[in-house]
Amino acid sequence: MAGVGLNLTGLLPDERWIAEMQYDATAECQAFRGQHRADTIFVVTMAARIIQMQSGFAMLESAYQQPNNSANIMMKNMLDLCIGVLAFWIFGYYIAYHATHQLTGLADAGVDLAHWFCCFSYATTAATINSGALAGRVAFFPYLFLSAVMTGVLYPICAHLSWGNGWLQQMGFVDFAGSVVVHQVGAVSALVSTCILGPRIGRFKNYRAWKGIWAVFFFETHDDAYYREPEDPAELKVFIPFRKCRHPVQLLFGTFLLLVGFLAFNPASTFATTLGADLVVAHSSATTLLAAAGGGVGGMLFSMLYTRSTVVRVPELTNAVIGSLVASCAPAAVMPLSVSPLVGFVAAILTLGFEEILSYFQIDDAVGAVAAHGPSGAWGAIAVALFADKHCANPEVVGLVFGGGEAAWQLMGIQLLGMVVLCGISIGITYVSVLVIDMVAGFRCTRACELIGLDVWEHQFHDGTFEKDNDKATYFQAAKLKESLSQYTWWSKLNSPEKRYLAEQKKEELSKKLDANKEKGTMDMEMEVSILKKQVEMLQSQIQLLTLGKIQQHNPGEDIFGTQGGQQEEDENEICTKGL
Repeated sequence: MAGVGLNLTGLLPDERWIAEMQYDATAECQAFRGQHRADTIFVVTMAARIIQMQSGFAMLESAYQQPNNSANIMMKNMLDLCIGVLAFWIFGYYIAYHATHQLTGLADAGVDLAHWFCCFSYATTAATINSGALAGRVAFFPYLFLSAVMTGVLYPICAHLSWGNGWLQQMGFVDFAGSVVVHQVGAVSALVSTCILGPRIGRFKNYRAWKGIWAVFFFETHDDAYYREPEDPAELKVFIPFRKCRHPVQLLFGTFLLLVGFLAFNPASTFATTLGADLVVAHSSATTLLAAAGGGVGGMLFSMLYTRSTVVRVPELTNAVIGSLVASCAPAAVMPLSVSPLVGFVAAILTLGFEEILSYFQIDDAVGAVAAHGPSGAWGAIAVALFADKHCANPEVVGLVFGGGEAAWQLMGIQLLGMVVLCGISIGITYVSVLVIDMVAGFRCTRACELIGLDVWEHQFHDGTFEKDNDKATYFQAAKLKESLSQYTWWSKLNSPEKRYLAEQKKEELSKKLDANKEKGTMDMEMEVSILKKQVEMLQSQIQLLTLGKIQQHNPGEDIFGTQGGQQEEDENEICTKGL
C-alpha cells in the first residue's frame, strides 16, 4: 500500500500526494518527484505553447519582408530554437537558477525538468526580438552567434537577478512574466544592434549615416549613398523598393498565434496549479486577454487619428495588440480586471508612438519589434507600482492608485532601478558581442547579398526568377565571382568558382549519359544547340578564371578587377557588372 509508515499529518492533499510519491519512488526517481504531477503537466504544456510562438514570430516577420528574404526569416527562427536550447542547457540555466535549484554545474538541467523546459521557452522569446528588428540585412551566421549570446548569457543573467534569488528579487522587484526581463531586455538589445547595423538599402530615401562621435560608437563604415536607393543601373534592375507590409493576412495570422501564445506565456509563470496557484493562473489569463482587447482598440483609434479617416491599417493594429500583451506580463497577477484594458490601451499608444519616433530618427526597426517590446515592457513594470491591488490571487502588493502609500512609492523606485540595471546589462553585453562579431566576420551582409536577397545568397533558394530574369542572374553571378576571387578564406575556397565550374561540368556529363540512354535517332536541333551553348559557357568560364588569376598574380597591389584599394565602391560595382 502506498505511503505505509509515512507521517502525513498536517499536509494538504496536494502536499500529501507529493510526499507519498517521493516515499514510494525508487532511489533514482526520488529527487525528481518534488513536483505535483498536475504542476508538471501544466508547465510542460504551457511551455510547448510558448515555444510555438516562434511560428507566430516567423509569420509576422516574413510578412514585413521582401519575398526574397522570407526563407531566411524562417531559417533564423528555426535555428534560434536549435542553437538557443543548446546554449541554455550548457550554461544559461546554470547562470540563471544555480541559487534556487539543485544544479551541479554546466550542462545540468537539474531535477525539475519542467521548470528547465519552461524557462528556455522564455529565453528563446527574448532572442527572437533581435530577429525581427534586424531582418533583411543581417548576416546569417553572425546573427546566430548573437542569438546564442542572448539565450545563453544575457537573458540568464537578467533572469538570475530578477527570478533566481538575485539582488533585484531580494529588493522586491516585481516582474511576473517578463515585461522587463524578457521583452524590454530583448528590445534594448535589438535597438543597439539596429543602430550598429544600419537601415535596409532604400528604407529611407534621404538617409543620413552616423557622423562624428556617433560614427565611431556605432562602427559606421558607409556613406549616406550606401543606404539610399541605388543609382547604379545594374543594381536598379534587381532592387525591390521598400514597402512596410507585403502580406497583411500573414501578419494578422502571426499576431493571432502570438496572442494565443501569450495566454500561455503569462499563466505559466506560476509554474504550478496546485496549492492555490490555480487562482493566479485564472486571474493572469483574464487580465492578459483584457489587456490585449484594450490594445486592439488603442491601435484602431491611433490608426484612424493618424490617417484622419476611418481607415484602420493592419500594421498599427497588430503591433498595438502585441505591445499590450507585452505590457500585461509584469502586472498580470496583481492588477485587477478593471484596469487591464487601460494598461493595454496605454501600451498600444506607446508602441505606435515610439515606432514613429524611431522612423523620424531613421532607425530601421524592420518589423516594429523594438517599439512593441521596449516602451511597453517599461510601462508594464511601472503599471505594477501603479495598479497592483490586493485580491485572492495577490494578497501582498498594493500600488499607488489603490492606496499603497509609502510602500508603493518604494516599489516604484525598485521597479525603475530594476529597469535601468537590466537595460544597462543588455546594452553592455550586446554592444561587446556585436563589436566582436563585426571585427571577426562582419555583422551586416554584403550589398549584393542584400539586393539579390538572403534566400538565394545564404540558402541557395529562389523562386525560379533567375531563369526568367537575366539581369538578376548576371548580377548574382558577377557578385559571387567577385566575392570568391577577392577573399582568401576557407569559406571562399569551399565556394570558389572552380568548385562551381566542376559542378556544372559534372551536371553536363550526367546530362549526356541520360541522352545516351534514349532511343536511337536524330537529336533534336534545339537540344544540340543548347548543349553547344553550355560547352561554350564552360570554356568562357575557364578562360575567365585563368585571366583573372594572371591579373592578380602580376598586380598584387590591385584587386582582381585591376582596381586600387581606395577606389569608390560605385566603381567596383560598375566594373563587376561589365562583361563578366
